Amino acid sequence: MKAVAIVLLTVTFNAHAVCNADAARLIKAYPDYLVACENNYLIWQDGEKQLFDDGKEKNAEQLLNAADVEDMFAYPYPVGASSYTPPALNVNPGRVRNDAFFKKMYGATQQAVESQLVTIQWLPQSGHKTVRVTRVNGVDKKLAQVSAELDQLPAALKKYVLNTAGTFNWRTISGTERLSGHSFAIAIDIDTKFSNYWRWAGKKYQYKNQIPPQIVELFEKHGFIWGGKWYHYDTMHFEYRPELLIQP
Repeated sequence: MKAVAIVLLTVTFNAHAVCNADAARLIKAYPDYLVACENNYLIWQDGEKQLFDDGKEKNAEQLLNAADVEDMFAYPYPVGASSYTPPALNVNPGRVRNDAFFKKMYGATQQAVESQLVTIQWLPQSGHKTVRVTRVNGVDKKLAQVSAELDQLPAALKKYVLNTAGTFNWRTISGTERLSGHSFAIAIDIDTKFSNYWRWAGKKYQYKNQIPPQIVELFEKHGFIWGGKWYHYDTMHFEYRPELLIQP
């Protein structure tokens, strides 16, 4: 994986990474879609090849707007007790996405994604709400497991997740032209009443979070990363990205 150095807004990478351990993590995370990485190209099950590493150095803004597949691993996703400190400047593990990769896997249009949607009950013992997510990669089954385990939490913790603020929504991220993880039906936002978002903070940046680690770790257990570990924090947001949770 490329080494990361953050100086102001610049992130510098080793431009020679080819089919490295991060490619292996992708293949392990998505075995129904990826079969190999050869000569710097991911090989999809249908035989299509996708460039893994374009070899270009990118600053933080370029990582968000022009990421190759390798760039999605630019910032290691932290786990464990020490992972809840406010992230360093522009460190956004999982916020960097290659749209072509996700379109290939989940659908390149709203209609294509919608054709794979499944409705699941959300905290079935505690309410009567439903959410819609993709069946691709078993995301629906993984989120159903999360829901069932959240349902067993004490009321003091369950209050953070009883209500949701949305799953599938084909849209761009606010203030950008990049597709949201919600576009691919792999993300869920929990109750905004207990959430914090960097754009809500106004002109003066200050990291804020109310979500307890027990909830975050339950999602992570099933392959969902948390937006509260981003410098541009979004503490309501969880997104199915198992490749970032697999140890290299």
